[in-house]
Amino acid sequence: MAVAFGRGLGTRGEPPDPLAVDMLPAPLAMALRAAQRAPAAARSLLRGLTLGMVDHVCLRTAAIDAALRDAIDGGCDQLVILGAGLDARAWRIDALAGATVFEVDHPSTQPGKREAVDALVPLAARVCFVAVDFERQRVADRLADEGHDASRPTAWIWEGVTPYLHPLAIATTLEDIGARSAPGSVLMMTYAIPALVPLPIPGVRLITRAAFKGLGEELYGAMTSTEAADAAARIGFDVVSDGDARDWARHAEGNATLARPFRGERLLVARRRI
Repeated sequence: MAVAFGRGLGTRGEPPDPLAVDMLPAPLAMALRAAQRAPAAARSLLRGLTLGMVDHVCLRTAAIDAALRDAIDGGCDQLVILGAGLDARAWRIDALAGATVFEVDHPSTQPGKREAVDALVPLAARVCFVAVDFERQRVADRLADEGHDASRPTAWIWEGVTPYLHPLAIATTLEDIGARSAPGSVLMMTYAIPALVPLPIPGVRLITRAAFKGLGEELYGAMTSTEAADAAARIGFDVVSDGDARDWARHAEGNATLARPFRGERLLVARRRI
């Protein structure tokens, strides 16, 4: 919900996710609408109070959106969103007009999402909800059950999930991605580097881990850029790009310096070998 709030607030001008307000529970939706109407100075203050989280998620969203459009232009007519949460891409990206979108998420969180989008008309050709517990179920089996076609190129978005999974769950999910990816498929995966918060502040790593644990989201799945590239290579994907907020800010609105506390998260884009 915090990430959706950030995407809906934006940095300057139109936010990257104008439908975020429709995804949020009523109290947060009201707060977001109030923040959207606030003067620019007040919105800038709010961005600062989030320690750059708003700028980080807005830049990340824009970077993934751009990679997704490239994937669609390259022939992907299926999109699988792993850990979809309050993602609104199927309802806001018109490039998905000819695509089937598979929203994969935990069984306990998906009902709320389905209720939130019930009154919205998707821009995607079809939206299919797939309930999966990444720690206990195989994504490949559930996608096959729901009609995913492994013979056609697929765009995969795995955004903001891997840091909270154990390495085994990450590895098995990547195996499933590889097993169901035709040549030309594209993987967009965010991951956290071991440093987590690359700031020269004593104890910041321990404080960060404790904060996430207190929120019920312990961090397990950090990896280096080399490890992320190797993991993609093992399932037949070659890295196209791998960057952080500094790279994303070249193509989208947002302040990469303000987002520095979140620079430990990176986005890897890789393509299945043809």
